[in-house]
Amino acid sequence: MEIEALLREKKRIIDDALKGYLAEDDTPIFTAMRYSVIDGGKRIRPILCLLTYEASGGRDFDEIIPIACGIEMIHCYSLIHDDLPCMDNDDFRRGKPTSHRVFGEGVATLAGDGLFAFAFELLSRSKSDQKLRVIADLARITGPKGIVAGQEMDIREKKELTPSFLRKTHFRKTALLITGSIRAGAIIARVDDSILTNLTRGGEALGMLFQITDDLLDVREKGSEENRLTYPLLYGIDRSRFRARRYADRARYYFHRAGEVYQVLKEITTFILNRDR
Repeated sequence: MEIEALLREKKRIIDDALKGYLAEDDTPIFTAMRYSVIDGGKRIRPILCLLTYEASGGRDFDEIIPIACGIEMIHCYSLIHDDLPCMDNDDFRRGKPTSHRVFGEGVATLAGDGLFAFAFELLSRSKSDQKLRVIADLARITGPKGIVAGQEMDIREKKELTPSFLRKTHFRKTALLITGSIRAGAIIARVDDSILTNLTRGGEALGMLFQITDDLLDVREKGSEENRLTYPLLYGIDRSRFRARRYADRARYYFHRAGEVYQVLKEITTFILNRDR
């Protein structure tokens, strides 16, 4: 199947599951949670989780769908908080007003908190005997040594304009959860540690590639933004594209080392490298 068609098919599966989970309650908080999750986003993280699980031989949706949807809710929580006035102060996300513009800062903050907690409830619903390993992995990735640390670095008024600071910020804020999505699919499918190591290295490179292409697309669509440390700001357009290609090569190398069954991850890497939105 052509890669874009495959991504659309898996996105439909994830979207349907997310709608089902978020329809469990009709309180104001769930309304705000649904607003930021439903009908938006590429779902690349849960799709990577699902495809890695399937490529690794997994066949039970009751094992993997709660995990994949929990990962997407973690991602959406981080976006809600990222958009708040005390953080990036963004007015639009995924083509519509951000949560705090619609519901107010208080409810938006609580909706993010709700998604984060509900995500871990979903992770615990997986039928897999490996779910605790995934829960621990994702808790580490999203906590004060992971996404939270990356977000703090991203909002500093006085950022270090260095390659090291830039890489650490985006590795924690973006690459870790993309890596964790791939790891989760592999862990639930019970792959060997040697395979998991290669998938982890490939996921880290893919996550950095995703961030660089995001930065390049943002510059094309919005221009440079004040107080935002990005690859184009530090390296310029051409050198950023060069780094994107290098990360893509690295990701494909490690996915190849993991095994031919992971050809789909190599194809997704090429798709992300060449994406235009």
